[in-house]
Amino acid sequence: MKKWIKLMLAAVIVISAAALLCGCVSSSADDLYALPQLSDDYIQLQSLINAILESGAEYSAPSAGSYRQPIQQEDIDGDGEKEAIVFFNFLGSDRPLRIYIFRMNDGVYEEAAVIEGEGTGIESISYLDMDGDGTLEIAVGWQLASDINMLSIYSLRSYQVSQVVNTDYTEYTVCNLDGQFNASILVLRVSSAELSGEAEIYSMDRDTEVIMSSCRLTSGIEALLRVRNTQLADGKGAVSIESSYSGSGIVTDLLAVRNGELKNITLDESTGVSTQTVRAYSVYSRDINEDGVLDVPVLISLPTQSDNVSYYIIEWYSYYSTGAMVKICTTYNNTSDNWYLELPEDWIGNITVRRESNNSGERAIIFSRTDSLGNTMGDFLAIYALTGDNRAERATYANRFVLLAEEDTIYAAAILMGQQEVGLEISQDLIRENFHIIYSEWIIGET
Repeated sequence: MKKWIKLMLAAVIVISAAALLCGCVSSSADDLYALPQLSDDYIQLQSLINAILESGAEYSAPSAGSYRQPIQQEDIDGDGEKEAIVFFNFLGSDRPLRIYIFRMNDGVYEEAAVIEGEGTGIESISYLDMDGDGTLEIAVGWQLASDINMLSIYSLRSYQVSQVVNTDYTEYTVCNLDGQFNASILVLRVSSAELSGEAEIYSMDRDTEVIMSSCRLTSGIEALLRVRNTQLADGKGAVSIESSYSGSGIVTDLLAVRNGELKNITLDESTGVSTQTVRAYSVYSRDINEDGVLDVPVLISLPTQSDNVSYYIIEWYSYYSTGAMVKICTTYNNTSDNWYLELPEDWIGNITVRRESNNSGERAIIFSRTDSLGNTMGDFLAIYALTGDNRAERATYANRFVLLAEEDTIYAAAILMGQQEVGLEISQDLIRENFHIIYSEWIIGET
């Protein structure tokens, strides 16, 4: 007991000495646990908010999008100082949803503007400069019902609230497609009943005059899956829209601005469908070669082997704003085991694959050489996904070599026929270099 007390006293002495050396001696133990003091301007802002809450309001933060806090800060007027934007719902009022904007004036927050709206909640909010005057416009998605949203865009010049756009939407995104510095808003509408969709882009000139252009989406789409801003092969901006299509497929529409007009550059005008991008294989477009340009997958079927399962390789294409396509590469994707292999050009048209899973904890894709008629001539490569306690041992069986070791899975390969035998380019270095992991955000249904 005495030894323990001596140790405790020694610890106290050491801590006290350290505090003295760094000049951090506190006048009392309570000071060590004191909460940080709130700034005077925050306290004053909170008093304004409390007065609104006490009048019968409650917080009503946006439910979707990038900005979901009930109290947000943005530099609305471009003076370098952020305003406070607060979201409320005045229950029982005719226009219950209100967005208060508070600005600093001589070090004190004051109410600068109020945006009012109808509905059950605020779905989303975006801040953007559409006319290039340095003052942000505000786009608000009002949720009128579970499946009905209205988008309103407000000009806030001199904090005078002026609604410049009001339209229904399924989804919208802020974008820049015309190469200018000003932002635009792309509005998407999809009717699951009519299996149709349309897009509208809203921009604004220096006089806050709204400019609108529209185009069709693929006929037959059922629902939006993913909407992304991207870049085309010629450096122009675009929006990629991937939708569920005709029951089990997906389709990609690429939207760009040409000569001031919104265009669906993948759409075949004669059919109303982006035919080249329709696919049954559940994979998103992505930047396959990491050059900053989105690449769209096109499926090519392979000859069927004895398991009577359909297999595909994927050709990846980048698009120009004219709609022209350029092939980037070809891959075989194994989404079940989360890997893909970039295929050498001399493999294209000369291979097929099949799956084998004869042993527990061991799944394999076997690559086979084919002749000009698609008949199998022999197996030349196996790629394994190995799990289980003895996976490290099995990864080096016979002529196997490790491609990648992850926490629960080891990926390995075996060359079954040499380059001269198979007549195709193949080596361990080639397979290692061309082997890649598939991440879940690339696959439909796993986002």
